[in-house]
Amino acid sequence: MLPVHHRLAEIFQENLKGPLTEELFVELQHCLKANADYCLDMNFLNNQLIQARKTKDVKWEATIAAQMDWLRRTGKVVMQ
Repeated sequence: MLPVHHRLAEIFQENLKGPLTEELFVELQHCLKANADYCLDMNFLNNQLIQARKTKDVKWEATIAAQMDWLRRTGKVVMQ
């Protein structure tokens, strides 16, 4: 889980108490964008992983698995 996911949970809890301040609303938008980017990147890599497995390309599969692990830990994509 990335720090942005923790922050989203915190902002959600604040929202349960009442309307968000403008500052928190802006932060929420930034967190949602970061989460959307993360999801799109992970889906892209997952689709590549499926193709690697279908073609039985073990080297490609290992590369993609490493990229997915890096993305899970850092939130950043490594392009090769």
